[in-house]
Amino acid sequence: MFTINPTPTFKLDVTIPSPTGGGKVGIIFKHKGRKALAEFVKSLTEEGSTRTDLDGLLEIIVGWDGVQEPFSKDGLEALLDNYPAAAKAIYDVYFPAVSEGTAARKN
Repeated sequence: MFTINPTPTFKLDVTIPSPTGGGKVGIIFKHKGRKALAEFVKSLTEEGSTRTDLDGLLEIIVGWDGVQEPFSKDGLEALLDNYPAAAKAIYDVYFPAVSEGTAARKN
């Protein structure tokens, strides 16, 4: 049965690009509804915003799978530092999932 109130978190696989071909990480994301998602995007993109990728990702990620280190702010910061394309890869999976659903992403 479909429920009006979505689960507060969901897990998706994200391929983190690397010079050796990348690796798959299961990321546990926080769900955001339409209004909260719009505010989140605005906070990232408005002129003069000083939010970093780390700040933004900490707002939407609650955990991960398939990484040797437990999820933490320091761990995420190391991931972003060591794999410069990681933030874009994560956002590229998250935004379509919350705005279009995972079925739309796979088609």
